[in-house]
Amino acid sequence: MMWLADENIPGHAIAFLRQRGEDVAAIAEIGPGIPDHEVLDLAREQKRILLSFDRDHGDLVFNRGARPPRAIVYFRLYPPDAEVLEKILSGLIALGVKTLDGQFTVISSDGMRQRPLVVAS
Repeated sequence: MMWLADENIPGHAIAFLRQRGEDVAAIAEIGPGIPDHEVLDLAREQKRILLSFDRDHGDLVFNRGARPPRAIVYFRLYPPDAEVLEKILSGLIALGVKTLDGQFTVISSDGMRQRPLVVAS
């Protein structure tokens, strides 16, 4: 799959995905400090699934009308334990792109829930 790791995704998680052959672009490497709407634009333009610990992406899409990327995965995990995060990432890879496409996926200690991303016409 093609992922865009927001700046708040730990380096170990990016390395973990890359070691498994995943295509990962990382904001920390290509544009640290860019605004959230530009992160969404980049994910959309590159057809990547956005990974983030930042809930502002959901606010931009659902409340402010920003055009969403193909998918957003929002991690609501505090603190982001490395071992737990790697298990979750393995699970996302196993689920596959069809399960994530078009969805705002929230991952928390209680599990996973999804909400469809609506693209304005």
